[in-house]
This record gives sequence, structure tokens and C-alpha cells, in this order.
Amino acid sequence: MHFREIPFLRIFAPFCAGVIVAEAAPSSGTAAWALAGAAALVITLRLIRKSYHPDTIFGTAIVIFFLAAGYLMHVTTKERLSTISESRQLFTVRISGYPEKKNASCSFRAKIINATGDGQQYSPRGSLLLYFISDTLPSRWKPGDRLTVRITPKPVVNNGNPCEFNYRRYLEGQGVRYLGFFRTGDIIDYQPAGRLTLRERSLVVAHSMIRAFGKAGLEGEELGLVTALTIGDKDLIDKEQLTTFSRSGAMHIMAVSGLHVGMISLGLSFMLFFLRGKLKIMKAIIIITALWGFAFITGMSPSVLRATIMFTFLQAGTLIHRPAPGMNSLLASAFILTAARPAVIFEAGFQLSYLAVAFIIMFYYPLYRTLRFRNKVSDYFWQMTAVSLVAQAGTLALAVRLFNIFPLFFLITNIVVIPVSFAVLALAFILILFSGVTPLASFFAMLLGKLSGFTLGFTGMISSFDHGVIENIGLTTAGAVLLTIAIALLLASLLRIWKITLKPFLVAASLFLLCGTLKNLKESRQERLIVYNIKGKELRAFQDGRVLMVAPAGGLVPAEVKKHAATRGLKIKTVQSR
Repeated sequence: MHFREIPFLRIFAPFCAGVIVAEAAPSSGTAAWALAGAAALVITLRLIRKSYHPDTIFGTAIVIFFLAAGYLMHVTTKERLSTISESRQLFTVRISGYPEKKNASCSFRAKIINATGDGQQYSPRGSLLLYFISDTLPSRWKPGDRLTVRITPKPVVNNGNPCEFNYRRYLEGQGVRYLGFFRTGDIIDYQPAGRLTLRERSLVVAHSMIRAFGKAGLEGEELGLVTALTIGDKDLIDKEQLTTFSRSGAMHIMAVSGLHVGMISLGLSFMLFFLRGKLKIMKAIIIITALWGFAFITGMSPSVLRATIMFTFLQAGTLIHRPAPGMNSLLASAFILTAARPAVIFEAGFQLSYLAVAFIIMFYYPLYRTLRFRNKVSDYFWQMTAVSLVAQAGTLALAVRLFNIFPLFFLITNIVVIPVSFAVLALAFILILFSGVTPLASFFAMLLGKLSGFTLGFTGMISSFDHGVIENIGLTTAGAVLLTIAIALLLASLLRIWKITLKPFLVAASLFLLCGTLKNLKESRQERLIVYNIKGKELRAFQDGRVLMVAPAGGLVPAEVKKHAATRGLKIKTVQSR
């Protein structure tokens, strides 16, 4: 694979850089417009020249144009959201998704239709994150319904803890700047959905699948797992089970994304093996239709959409008799999603998904061909091993930065769990097809229950192994980027890709070590008081060099403190509070 075969790299990379610059310095719009205009003028002049040929000036203008475009699109998207007064007002909203059960409430997002405050009605742009304070989940509320409620909107803010997840940016990137709380008495009006949008219809279909699973006989943890594996809804799984999957290295199977779309694509390709020659076009059409059908019935989540777009690009190459390189198709799908919503590049799911697939495209086959097995079973296990290794290598640094743990037995888990999850996915859709025939639906539900029980037991066993997880480790953003680059260069060198030697890897590894050393030197000079915000309560700690002295209530160190210590390389020392 040569860089000239992936032209979207020259578009997507500067576009992302522009979005990142816009997040860091959003007040340079005039300069961005000037750069975009100058670049567009150069591109136009080069294109109208009769003796046109690609050159350095043209390439530089393309890079500058998409850099400025990324900046302007991100700034414009953020400015499009309205600023709302923090006073008690009347809001009419359209529910965007099914309410999710919390401890003493349920939450949901809703698009603002209009608001009335101080006797005047206006139409703010954006959505609200609403919390309905009640012990019971309102079963009749569904996507597309309209609510008129009286709330006091509050801006979404972070807790202010060091190295915390930027929740405000995450929600703002999805069009949510304010949240609100209300009770039954605050509900002024409720209107059932009339005409649903495509996304709302998709969510309704996905929810009906859960009811079909329950009606067929699935319940408890088995129902929760099947629901998570098929439509990505983890509301029916308790936190302990999610922790078990995370510690065993199987958490990714619960995020309906590229893994599931890839399994469907490969499965259909295998079943349609007889469509050859001129019938390949028919095969590609069937696969593309099935993938978009899967995206629809699973609620059209962002992770499924980006995987579906990517595989659509891959199959579209067959339709036009011009198979595209996998990396170019990957970047094309990433560019479409980023152009539609620039803030998506800051989301962990987007980053993990694209890193994993990018490493698989670049390194899976070169690694796979290093060993050959004549036995089909051995070859299958080697394929699974190779895919898991390169995907884990691509997401290693980012996963450590985000979750501060690394499951050592991820390989064993994936070799077993991925085939089982494919079987669960297939049986789940067969159950839906025969949901009207009770005996058949009950039979498939019984099989799904057995597979789900096996998966739960196996992941529980793996997660319980002593020293099976490296905990309390972390990386800064710069460290994660450098480590990912170093791993990619090391694999490229060892697998002899692009004729890269070990020198680039050694440079990247040295920069990574230097980054860590500078971080440790900076922290070793720190002497300061740190105040953590733990669920609305203050927790004071004192940092003396690389030692963080904490006096936690109840003797348990909060997760917020552990994340800060892991990210900055600090040692936690608990002390008695006075």
C-alpha cells in the first residue's frame, strides 16, 4: 500500500487538525476564512490552467483549505447552539430516545422545539439532557413524543477534577449544552408521536426487538447480554457484569460496531459464494442492503453507522469495478462522519473503532502470512489470534489512557468470545424472524440463553484470575499518541511493510520515553493542595512531589483520584483524616 493509494489521507488529516485547533483556539475565525479563501483561489487558478499537473503548490493549497474548513465547521457548529437563560421556563421538546433508568430518576435527551420565558416565546437551537425525578420508568414515552415541561436549565459543566473525562465537550459535540430536572407536577402537556423520523423509527424497531427477546423466554442476565450484543443497549446489564467484561478484555463485543458489521459482511460473503463473475454486483448489492438494514434495526448508533459506511465503500468498489484500498475507504467514511459532526473525533468510541480497524487493515495480513497452517481449525485460531493482536496493539495506548487498566488475558477471551458473539448475533436475528411461531422462538431463546450463560461464566472466570489485569496505569494525551505511533512503526519494521527500518521506531520510542520523563520531572517539583469534587462533595489531597496523600472517607480511594494518579504517574498514600 502506497500513500498515493489513500488520497483521503491528504483530506482527512488536515481537516482533523483544523477541528483540534478550533477546540483549542476558537476565536480565530477571521484568519481561518482568509486562509480558506486564499487556498480556494490557488486551487481554482491551478485547475483552470491548461497545463495543469499536481504540484507542491496545489497540494499545499489543498491541505490549507481543508485545515481551514475543519476549523470553520467546528466553530460554526458550536456557535449554532443557543445560549439559554438560567431561569425557570416552559420548554416544548421532542424526545430523542427512550428514557434510561438511573438510581432515583430516568434521563433522556430531547430536541428543543420552543421555549417560553418572561412571557415571550422563542426557538432555541440545540437539545436538552432531561432528568425525570421518579422511581418508575415512564413506559409510554418513546422517541418522537412531545413534552411540555417547566424546568430551570443549567449549563453542563465538568466536575473540575484533574485528568477527568471532558463530559461538557462530549455533550456539546452532540448538541447538548443544558440539562434540567423535573417531576410529575412540572409536566404541562404530553403528545404521542405523530410522524417519526428515520432515526426515531429505527429506535422504535430496536426497542421492539427487546420485547421480542423477553416474550420468547429470555430474562435476567441472559436477556441483558443478548440485547447488548445485538443492539448495543447495556441498560439491562448491571455494573458488576460490565466490570467483568472490561477486566477480561471483552468489553468491545458489547459495543455494536465494526466487529458486528464485519461479521455480518463476512458471513454473507461466505453464504453468497455462488454469486461469481457478473453476479458479483448482485452480491455486493445484497450485502450493502443487509448492512444498512442491520444499522436500521439496531437504532442507527454512531458506531454502527461509521462501520456501515466503511463497508459500503468497500463493497461499492465492486459495483463500479474499482476495488478501493481498505485504508482509503476507512478514511473516506471517517471524513464523511467528521464533516457531518466535527466533534465526533473527540469521542472515545470513534477513536478506538478507527484505530482498531486501521491497524487490522495495515498489519493483519502481513502478520497472518508469517505462519501457515494446513489444518483448517489451526488456521482459524491463528486468524483470530492475528486479528486480536493487531487490534489490541492499535488501541493499547488509547485504552490505557481512557480506562487505566490492561487485561492480560484478552487474547484467550477474544478467541473464545468473538465466535460465540457471532453465533448469538445470528441466533438472535433468527429468533426475530420466527418470533410469531412460539415453539421455534422458545427453542432459539433456549439456545441463546445457553450461549449467553457460557459467555457470562467464561468472562467471569477470566476476570477472576489473579494478576490477570494491570491496574492503575495511565498515559497523557501526548504519551498515548507517541506510543501508538511507536507501536505502528515497530510492527511496520518487523513485518517489513513500506521498507521501514527500526530507526523510525527508535525515534518515536525515544520521544515517548522523553515525554514520560518530562512529566515525572514536572510532577516531582509539585507541592500543592488539590481539591477533588466527588459527587458534589469536596475531598482534599496534598501532592508532595510524586506522592499524593489522600484521606478518603470510608477508607476507599475514589475512582477520580485513582485516574488522576495513574495519568500523572503519582503514588497514592492514604492518611488518617483529622
